[in-house]
Amino acid sequence: MPHENGHPRGRASRLLILADDEAILLPIAQYLRGRGHDVVVASEAEEAEALLDHEPFDLLVLDLSLSRFGRSGLEVLRSIHTAHPWLPLVALSVEAGSEVEHEAVRLGADAVLVQPQPLAELARVVETLVVRK
Repeated sequence: MPHENGHPRGRASRLLILADDEAILLPIAQYLRGRGHDVVVASEAEEAEALLDHEPFDLLVLDLSLSRFGRSGLEVLRSIHTAHPWLPLVALSVEAGSEVEHEAVRLGADAVLVQPQPLAELARVVETLVVRK
């Protein structure tokens, strides 16, 4: 029997986290796994895009301060949202009220969280978006 988010009851939400900084990536992945989510991590944009093209995900968490990719976080966000417009996307930003934050929303982010943010707040936003999907 389907759950309200369209998935069978008992199926964990499948999340993809894209960040090139392990200090961001690992604690978020560990926390969300502890809340019952199936979490896949990617440290490169091309890796995340390939995963999204070939595997089902319920939500993407994207660190906008990507530094090793040769593309800005906003460029990666634009590319992923264009290819997967149905996919809920949470962007992580280090600048409150910045132009980057506003641009992320314009490019398709469903939520922008300014870092540092308590992991419980990230989990609340993720779970709200996954259920709403």
